[in-house]
Amino acid sequence: MNFMKKLLDAILPPFSDSRREKPKEMLYIAQEIPPTSTVLVAAVQHALVAMMLVIYLVITGTDIGLAGASLRGFICMGILVMGIGTILNGLTTRVSAGHLIVFIPGTMTMMVFIPVANTFGLGAAAGGLMISGLIVFWMGRFLPRMRSLFPPEVMGVLLLLLGMSLLPGGVRRSTGLSAGGGSPLDFAHVLVAAVTLCAITATAVWGAARLRVLGLIIGAAAGLSAASLTGGFGARELAAVAGQPFFSFPIGGHTIPTPAWVAGAILPLVFVGIIGAVDEMGCGVVADRMNNDQWRRADLPMIGRLLNTSGLCIFLSGLIGTLMAGSSSANLGLAHATGVAARRVGVAAGILLILVAFLPQFAQLIMLLPAAVIGAIMIYTAAYMMVSGMELILSRLLNGRRRATVGFSVAAGAAVMLIPELAASVPAEWKTILGSGLIVGVSLAIVLNQIFRIGISQSREIQLDEPNPAEQAARFLEDCGAAWGARRDVINRAGLAVGEALEVLAGAGWIHGPARLFAEFDEYHLDLTLHYPGKAWRPAQSRPIDLNALLEQDSDDRMIDEAINSVSSGMIRSLADRVESEEQNGQGHLKLRFEH
Repeated sequence: MNFMKKLLDAILPPFSDSRREKPKEMLYIAQEIPPTSTVLVAAVQHALVAMMLVIYLVITGTDIGLAGASLRGFICMGILVMGIGTILNGLTTRVSAGHLIVFIPGTMTMMVFIPVANTFGLGAAAGGLMISGLIVFWMGRFLPRMRSLFPPEVMGVLLLLLGMSLLPGGVRRSTGLSAGGGSPLDFAHVLVAAVTLCAITATAVWGAARLRVLGLIIGAAAGLSAASLTGGFGARELAAVAGQPFFSFPIGGHTIPTPAWVAGAILPLVFVGIIGAVDEMGCGVVADRMNNDQWRRADLPMIGRLLNTSGLCIFLSGLIGTLMAGSSSANLGLAHATGVAARRVGVAAGILLILVAFLPQFAQLIMLLPAAVIGAIMIYTAAYMMVSGMELILSRLLNGRRRATVGFSVAAGAAVMLIPELAASVPAEWKTILGSGLIVGVSLAIVLNQIFRIGISQSREIQLDEPNPAEQAARFLEDCGAAWGARRDVINRAGLAVGEALEVLAGAGWIHGPARLFAEFDEYHLDLTLHYPGKAWRPAQSRPIDLNALLEQDSDDRMIDEAINSVSSGMIRSLADRVESEEQNGQGHLKLRFEH
């Protein structure tokens, strides 16, 4: 029995809460217990935000040919998985994140799930999701160590291409145009879509922080109002909603498919599942930082448990034949805006989502949303994703290698999307892979990223022998950052810290000659070491500076030097995450670490 427990602890370590210091802007962090009224109010808000994204279940079900009771059951089962995942994230088990992390339909998976289901059938898509879920579950133990495979430029290409792949469907729904061009432009559709899109955009641009997270609900309500005026939504649709029973089991008319194991279905769904797991890591880091004012590095055990939850939900989605669920960044924004991130809110929100899954009238209302409203939401999502992708790409310093990675990957993905003939002769079992611009572009980005890393040393050094060594060090670090793809803000902080250190060493007379700067980088840290002839840097105690005393005529140079050293010491400590100093055989060594 003891052996089995040790084995279980090794495979799935027990839940443990990291020590946290509550940020000033947060009212309740993960482990705190808010009043019941606060829990309920916050849970209702989170459930509303999650439910407005149920629209992606409608899009998926409609595009794979479901309708009526089958579509309603598909939607309700998807909501059920969302609720289970949200509850599990809020618990403190071996496979729970222990945070307020709400699950929503996976937008990224939708763009792969639809062609897989249309090509091989819903059973093959279900089988692919089950295998993807098992892989993501076990990768929770070591996926955080694979960050070098998915740097920001690769994830940026993913978001950019995902947005581009959403656009055609959104534009067709918004204009009434068919894929073959046989139907004319429908101005009623355009009007409804424009009202919806304007309402969402106005809320996002001018709305208060708490209102912005409800932008899709506000936009859908405005679009419904416009559709009712143009005759696109009215008494017939409301009668269809009222005709549904108030309460029924989620499965409804949905037939759970028999899983099938087809390589052409498994490979793309596993691929997108792994990439989605990297996105889950990002959500885990955001949740972790939100709950800790003294955050320094990612809580890898917590992120591993989050991936365990994600893997379980993906497997469950495949088992019942619905779209997989994943973490919602919109709900993380809501938690930050309200200041309530207690895990109990997540449990309550998950229970509410499960209750909604038993209310078929809600699913029927979402199903009957006018196509123009859905199209406007898709266009907004596409635009948001494309901009987010560009921001991610530009968050790292770029050089020729990275520009080639991004440029060729986006060009390849766009070519497959714009020229369907490229995949016309591809065998059916490979069409879901080679016929998807998203998969082709992201796969090429991953491959090129690894190829272009060849020949790049992860450590460099330079002799700071120019008249302005601080400026020389800044140029050197910028070149290193471009080669390594380091974050701009980290390189900027490192350059300021080294420049400040050189000035304080020279001002105090502790450096007796040119210094050597050694830089070493991995995906987690940037380590800098200044080697110089002279004495070790002795940081001054941080204390308030009396400016009046310094300005008095009898103040000596020693007091001024001490004040400058105190300011510089505080600045270096605030810029670097760790500072160490030592002296050996007349050589000083100053080590600076920056979390990446």
